[in-house]
Amino acid sequence: MNMYNFRIAGLLLIIILSVTACTSPEEKLSKQEAMEFANEVEKSIARGDAEFLNKGFSEKEFTKRLNLPDGADAKGYAAGILKKLALGSQLTTQLSDKDAFSFIKHYEQDGRHHLIFRVYSDANNSLNYHDYELLKTGGKCKIADVYLYLSGETLAETLGALYNTFDKHTSENNKKMSDEELPEVNDLKRAKELYLKGNYTGAKEVFEQLPAYLRNTKAALLMNTQICAGLGEKEYAAAIEEYRKKYPGAKNINLLMIDGYYMQKDFTKMLGAINSLDSQINKDPFLDYYRYLSYNLLQDDANAEKSLRLLTASMPDFQKGYLELIATSLQSGDKKAVDSLSAIYKKKEKFDKAELERIISLYQ
Repeated sequence: MNMYNFRIAGLLLIIILSVTACTSPEEKLSKQEAMEFANEVEKSIARGDAEFLNKGFSEKEFTKRLNLPDGADAKGYAAGILKKLALGSQLTTQLSDKDAFSFIKHYEQDGRHHLIFRVYSDANNSLNYHDYELLKTGGKCKIADVYLYLSGETLAETLGALYNTFDKHTSENNKKMSDEELPEVNDLKRAKELYLKGNYTGAKEVFEQLPAYLRNTKAALLMNTQICAGLGEKEYAAAIEEYRKKYPGAKNINLLMIDGYYMQKDFTKMLGAINSLDSQINKDPFLDYYRYLSYNLLQDDANAEKSLRLLTASMPDFQKGYLELIATSLQSGDKKAVDSLSAIYKKKEKFDKAELERIISLYQ
């Protein structure tokens, strides 16, 4: 097995999220076992323990879903992916104390159990969802694959497509899939590293130097939207529009276009994208927060407040929901509501009391 396959797979670690795990024949999984697995995933990530999710994937099933061609190169790539990628580590590294990886729902489809988790970053209101498809093997619940809403496809589809892109390019140009003959893999990694460090200008410069065959892949264009988000509204809107034109039927359009329509100041369509995303997930009460933001921009005060009340009722531990509702009550001059909501807020141990005082002071 060639070592460069492990090297290329390792370089993709910082570009895409991923996995590890087990073999054995598949067995029947119960809903109770699926729910117990969901509970353990959520708790382990909350305490900063990455290993449970890192080891949660079925190696056999995930490798099959990569849909790679036969041959030593493809086998080496798959082995490198499974050896080096770890979804739990990615999450625990990227999430702060104010962020959340939350279990949303369980459902069954085509005889398989699924778990949906919400990934929310408080600092920039960024949102994503993970949909884990489960199976049972060796007496244990395992993950067959995960659909990432932001990418609009499963992790195996993304990683398999990347390999096939490189494989096609090397075949057409009589190259080998090695670091020396595919230096653009390093460039893709470097663009992502610069982006993660906040050097958006540097990341964009590296990205633009990528060869067209790689720059126009779904994964690369999606990364470009993330890079451009740090450059400014104009660049971000252009990147999202470029992605939408290239992949008009992509399943992640609803999630992407929440920001896209905001940049275009089309708040009615922004609200439509939120509602479509909610239908796609089949309901997440947290999306009432984004509805509130849309209605607020549309200056629809009644529906904005209604959305906040639904949000605080279903998610009483979400600080921003209470702060926005208190601010709304301050704006309308409803002192009774302000006093009542403030009293509830102050009893929440994890809520920032200084932030409450700051909000109240703005309206005094």
